[in-house]
Amino acid sequence: MSASSPSHSERAHRSWWRRLLSQPLIWAALCLALTLPWTLNERGMDVVPFILTLVGGWLIGVAFVNWTLRMQPVSRGVIVHVGVAVVATTAMIVGVEGGGAFIRGLPEALRGPVVMGQLALIPAICWTLLGLVSRVTVLARRPARNLRTVPEWVEDRTGVTVAFHAVPMRLRTLYGWGIALAALVAVVISIPIVNDAVPRWANQSPMIFLAAAAITALPPYLVFRAVCARRTRSVVVRFTPRGLTLTEDGVSVQIPLSRVTRLVWSASGETCRVELEAPAADRSLLLSVARHDRGVSAELPPLRARTVSWLAEAGLILVGPTGSRAKRSPAWVFEHAFDQPKS
Repeated sequence: MSASSPSHSERAHRSWWRRLLSQPLIWAALCLALTLPWTLNERGMDVVPFILTLVGGWLIGVAFVNWTLRMQPVSRGVIVHVGVAVVATTAMIVGVEGGGAFIRGLPEALRGPVVMGQLALIPAICWTLLGLVSRVTVLARRPARNLRTVPEWVEDRTGVTVAFHAVPMRLRTLYGWGIALAALVAVVISIPIVNDAVPRWANQSPMIFLAAAAITALPPYLVFRAVCARRTRSVVVRFTPRGLTLTEDGVSVQIPLSRVTRLVWSASGETCRVELEAPAADRSLLLSVARHDRGVSAELPPLRARTVSWLAEAGLILVGPTGSRAKRSPAWVFEHAFDQPKS
């Protein structure tokens, strides 16, 4: 191994940081923490802390929805999603309609944080409800008496193949769209507040802000889904003992496994995707936002044991979650344990 090449421990450390920084709750905590100087000085409704609060709340909603989508069996995730959505929405209505006396009874130092916490719940609940809309849409598309099927591996003498639909998109693009949506909602809601143009009846019923957030977020959300549907591609991935073939809309590229530097195989959830890094290809194919055939789920089959052994023989080792954590996180991450031989 050359001195300039990263060691296995360095790769694992880098992968650990990559996983940490991709956690929505980390960014939510950072956004909400940044609002504290304003909040503690009774300036929480200034533009900067106002937007940070809404973005932080949205990230909490994203983390919750993703968590329910990873739950197994799927019915458990649906029950938890619906239950929390109902309880949170009810609590919000009760809190903003009848919680004025409660807030006035709090110590002065706590009033600002409690009010900002209520404000953060608005985008969190909105995203939770949008997630429910997505689940209802999936159920509506489900053919009667037929369960949605997961794409399956097709085996032959030389390898295994799976076909699915996906959109070429990086996770950071998906998260960036979400942040942009949250920022849009924050700006639209903050304009009348900053200009002191909020009607008195709206001030008396803060749930109007929840409705305004939902009305603002739904059109761009539907546009995003439509764009993803147009960009959906038919993808075929084939593994053999020595190589990987990636086909998108009939265009194929063949890559020796020994040349693959990183492979991510995320089987389900909002981050369901295939990521491939190699000299001949650098692709990220996201399934969760793609348009799928009727009766086909936006999921990938787990990697076969023989496929994992082929990857190991080529120098790719599993650096993603293992054990009980692997059951909660469906992503398999493989990276090279040693340098590639020069061709």
